[in-house]
Amino acid sequence: MPKYPKDDPNLPEDFQEPRPFNPVAWWVSIGLLCAVILASSIFVTGAYRNRRIYEAENYRPPYMFKLETDLKATNRDGEKISFNDDLFKKKVFVAGYQYTDCPAGCLGMAALMKDLHETFSEKYPHFQLVSISVNPAGDSPEKMNAWVKDKGIDTENWWFLTGDEKQIKSYMRDEFKMLETQEITDPAIVVAEGPLAHDQRLVIVDEFSNIRGFYRVMNPQVGAKEYERLKYDLEFVLEDFDPDDPSKQKLPSK
Repeated sequence: MPKYPKDDPNLPEDFQEPRPFNPVAWWVSIGLLCAVILASSIFVTGAYRNRRIYEAENYRPPYMFKLETDLKATNRDGEKISFNDDLFKKKVFVAGYQYTDCPAGCLGMAALMKDLHETFSEKYPHFQLVSISVNPAGDSPEKMNAWVKDKGIDTENWWFLTGDEKQIKSYMRDEFKMLETQEITDPAIVVAEGPLAHDQRLVIVDEFSNIRGFYRVMNPQVGAKEYERLKYDLEFVLEDFDPDDPSKQKLPSK
């Protein structure tokens, strides 16, 4: 580094000769900067972790809307079922829209619902499965009962409901907010997928008839993730309700 004579008349009055490079000071500065960055990273990571813990401890499936009116239907064993019965007020259920002449999607949905039965029924006796016929005119209780036994899904806590076609279709549309069923006319599609295109979501309904979630479990792109999300949410809803002491029920978050 060049030296400048202090008596050089061209130098400004406040001129100070550059200090020589100090490697120790340089490394100390770098160390302090790294320490600040590390501390900031730890703080941000800790805050994120605490937030995730809080969300996990306080998460509840949201309240979406309530089933306001009653549905009267007939179970596959001939028993008359009403959603206003006291029995329903002690149940958390997962509902799906199915029919016995469906050659593809309904079987996949039934397999998932069977897995829900095997996963939750023993731990939570207040868990119920409800399959509602897309085609009540073609699904008699006897036909549904034979279909259930043939598919190996004959369990007490799984209802297969049929009844008045007009009432059931309007109830599924207006109360469950299910998409309208469409009749398929293409013979090739009928053979592969069945004569009716219908909503294939599963729905969680809590003990107060609140809809707590819709799950696109049959969607080819997101079905697996949606099914895991359903099970995750269902565990919360089942855990929050004690059928022997309804006062312990936790209100859903809105």
